[in-house]
Amino acid sequence: MIANKHRALIKSLYTRHGRKKHDLCVCEGLRCCRELVSLRPELVSLAVCSEDFDAASIGNVSFEKIPKGEFESLSATVIPQGCLIVAKKPEMTDKGNSVPADPFIVVLDQVSDPGNLGTIIRTVRAVGLKELWITEGTADPFNEKVIRSALASQFALNIREFPDLAALSRELHKFGYDRIYRTEPEGKASCFEEKNLFAKSAIVFGSEAHGVREMKDSIPVLIPMPGRIESINVAQAATVILFEAVRRGVFK
Repeated sequence: MIANKHRALIKSLYTRHGRKKHDLCVCEGLRCCRELVSLRPELVSLAVCSEDFDAASIGNVSFEKIPKGEFESLSATVIPQGCLIVAKKPEMTDKGNSVPADPFIVVLDQVSDPGNLGTIIRTVRAVGLKELWITEGTADPFNEKVIRSALASQFALNIREFPDLAALSRELHKFGYDRIYRTEPEGKASCFEEKNLFAKSAIVFGSEAHGVREMKDSIPVLIPMPGRIESINVAQAATVILFEAVRRGVFK
């Protein structure tokens, strides 16, 4: 049986308050756990698996094995894969002491859906970016649902959180990212035609329900939609624009 204090800890980490209190998060599932161990093994605090799980498939981690039924009672998934890791949360800061190396910065403004956030995180990493900047009101990047959706890609990124767009904008200018684009369906500039879209810039995405809040001197940019639909999902929008950067050879 798992110790009661560990059981209570894991359950608490399924809440934002618990993650903030303990500065820990839960990474669950074979691919997520394997990715975490590959990227940041030093963050592993506790590893638990069911007695029928092949712990060697994860890597050099010492797992506490428990009965399958007990593991299922700990899991947050409908069909558990038999393993979870409690990990230290990487620091998110709005101080920005390290200089970003990315050619442009992806910014998320109050994107609250965990599935959308996880998909965007995974896409940001897939194109080769190292940074992701978010505002308060965005879903917790270390929510277990976001981790599963991103397949633990957040552990490969430097995620910086800011109280609002004004504070975030000041940091962008501090590092020389002086051109800010905000995505909106009514924008005049097309993401496929705007020449400077990925040149020492920031591209801001908002929630599908509310869009991006106003930003001083920002440039509205759109994704052309011949089908005349009002908008597309924010994760889809981010994918379209980020892979336009790949198509242009930004990451060569």
